[in-house]
Amino acid sequence: MAVTRAYRGVPAQQRRDERRARLIETALDCLHDEGLAGVSVRSVCARARLTPRYFYESFDDLDQLLAATVDAVSDEVAACALAALDAAPDDLARQVRAAIDAGYGVVVADRRKATVLLVAASGHGALRERRHQVITRFADLVLDRLPVLSAVGVAERKQARAAALFLMGGATEVIEAVLAGRLRLSRVALVDQLTRMWLAVLRGTA
Repeated sequence: MAVTRAYRGVPAQQRRDERRARLIETALDCLHDEGLAGVSVRSVCARARLTPRYFYESFDDLDQLLAATVDAVSDEVAACALAALDAAPDDLARQVRAAIDAGYGVVVADRRKATVLLVAASGHGALRERRHQVITRFADLVLDRLPVLSAVGVAERKQARAAALFLMGGATEVIEAVLAGRLRLSRVALVDQLTRMWLAVLRGTA
């Protein structure tokens, strides 16, 4: 039977949640400093100062931790982008630009998070699938939250979802190229470029 009693006033579930968050935060550090090849259950546990027992209470294996780390970064990107979109004036161009800038700002402000996106694009088995899931999730958020797409009729829903997938997939590739140094664009230039491309597609879809 699992132990559920409080320790020093902290409930057992809260302690487990805190250890899980600590492992994810440590995975961010390890991926950035050592690269995917240098990350292991042992290295993460040593850096987090936790025993493997505590690792396995939250994750079945290293791939599950890596996927959770990608999720944590993508959740933050989505939350910041949606908050910026909601706060923007009722104007498509301003809404799109605000959302792109806020989402990109998450990975620019913390290079560890940029590293996670690049690792997710590296072709590693579990992370490759997680990357596809993240893009699909972001596309669905775009479809639901941008009025120009969410207002389409049932007959046009498939076309609108295809447009959202195209926009998110393309934007992800461009951002990854900039983060990897394959494409040199400032933050302003990148956001401006993506905004123009998004507006062209969105207005054509509408």
